[in-house]
Amino acid sequence: MRMFSRREGLLSLGAMSGLIALPTNANEKSATGGLSPEAKLSAIELPTRDPKFNVKTLGRLQGDLSGKTVYAYSHGRVYGLVPGKGPSLAEYGRLLYLVEGVSVRSSELRKDGAISERTRNWLFYKNPETGNYLSEFDNPYTGEKVPVPTFRGGIGGAVIGVRGPEVAANFNMESTVFDRPMLLDWQFMGDHAWIYREAFTRWLEKSSGYHRTEMTLDCWVCKTSDIANDGLTHIPNACSWTSQTEWQSWLKMAGRPGAMLWRTDGTLLDSIEQLPPEFVKQCERELPGQLTAPLHG
Repeated sequence: MRMFSRREGLLSLGAMSGLIALPTNANEKSATGGLSPEAKLSAIELPTRDPKFNVKTLGRLQGDLSGKTVYAYSHGRVYGLVPGKGPSLAEYGRLLYLVEGVSVRSSELRKDGAISERTRNWLFYKNPETGNYLSEFDNPYTGEKVPVPTFRGGIGGAVIGVRGPEVAANFNMESTVFDRPMLLDWQFMGDHAWIYREAFTRWLEKSSGYHRTEMTLDCWVCKTSDIANDGLTHIPNACSWTSQTEWQSWLKMAGRPGAMLWRTDGTLLDSIEQLPPEFVKQCERELPGQLTAPLHG
């Protein structure tokens, strides 16, 4: 789970094509056609009920514990949902916009077993038909044209320990991942692992005075042998982030029935050159220098 700074909906970020298994090389099968030794690894061999192991695994999934700067790029879709018997099915769910973002991240494993992270995050909104970046949005629910913000999070620090994220917020916030043992949900299929983390969070939004709630589900898909390989400071994976939350503030729909459904997919990249060129151009237009600015002052 990502550190809970308040955001209008991202990322790790991250963050990601969670349900597509990573390719398996042909030479990973034995000569008899059976499973390779790596494929036989399972929850029995991995200490999946050890909070310290889960913390380190999470750090290796969403960052690189070598301390180098990496780029968690994600692209996704945001829907509006209006339940009840009134709307037609076409009106029940609407694809509102696409989102595209990055988390520039540096991670390290502390001596006490906790993960320390430094991040800078931002997120752009896109027209789902044209793919163009949005500066204004015609809200189909209100008929109002509203300005579209660029979500931007400055440099932030996070510590994830065996009792979950250590959060210092200047507003009231509670979550099901705070102050409880860090245990991920592990599922194995062949030589791949599906690793999940869910959270239900409530906070008081200062700008509106409303309490807001959010459900989030992260999923990482990776090779079981990579998890077992302690020499890897990063576990290659595909990751997805799904969230159901209330209407974003900038839509000006506070109190209206309904919800928003978010899904982002992405992966961790080693360099700016690996990011989509149009995304890099948009970053330089809106946030010049932020991709290359250091995370540590």
